[in-house]
Amino acid sequence: MKIEITITSRRNARILEARKLKRRPYREEKGRFLLEGIRGIEDALNTGARIYEVMASPYLFRNARGCALYERLVDAQIEVYGVTEEVLEYVADTDTPQGVVAIVRIPDTGLCLQGFPLILLADEIRDPGNLGTLIRSADAFGLAGVILSGDVVDPFNPKCVRATMGSILRVPLQSFKRVEDSVKFLKTHEFRIVASSAKAKTLCYDYDFRGRCGILVGSEAHGLTRDVLKLCDEAVRIPMIGDAESLNAGVAGSILMYEAYRKRQTD
Repeated sequence: MKIEITITSRRNARILEARKLKRRPYREEKGRFLLEGIRGIEDALNTGARIYEVMASPYLFRNARGCALYERLVDAQIEVYGVTEEVLEYVADTDTPQGVVAIVRIPDTGLCLQGFPLILLADEIRDPGNLGTLIRSADAFGLAGVILSGDVVDPFNPKCVRATMGSILRVPLQSFKRVEDSVKFLKTHEFRIVASSAKAKTLCYDYDFRGRCGILVGSEAHGLTRDVLKLCDEAVRIPMIGDAESLNAGVAGSILMYEAYRKRQTD
């Protein structure tokens, strides 16, 4: 299977427009982001995300999975533009984008607070890998959504999108300027807020995460302030036996989400 190459120049207007989406202000202005790779675009199709257009190079057709993706895109009547490998790498954030990059609408989803949901609150998470890990874990352990606050990395940053492995399209996100606002928002909906703190007396294994519960994880560098901890109902820590002083936010948050998931499966 082959694709006709119709774009060969980096200066092509469509390519220049797509490349602008590497910048956060432009993503927010347009409500669109770049999605790279076969797996990511398969997830976009599976979740019904709005795909505006796709750029594909001959590299996409090196295996059956790439060919199948192309057929799905054609069947869905999504415009696919043939580009050279050089042009695709110019648009993509990685050196090996698997021969395909899509422009996708940023999901417009709200949190579902009905029943007894579990929510993650992520404050001041600036590393895209950590935030991507948290969103991916939230998806894996059935959380109802993630609330972002403070000076947080854009979840639609290309590195963060890759780290989510498609979960960015499945996990509802909501943002607040201050962590205090996100905590108060959940408390008005009768949530208990459990903070992650290395200095907490209560072990995470001893806390009952059932019911309407929010897990609050702070920044990689500074954690949570005393004032923020006072707003929470409880603080818990993850016991460690090695010499490491702490875990990064992605790992710590993932452990707490799993423990909450485990506890909520018991009667």
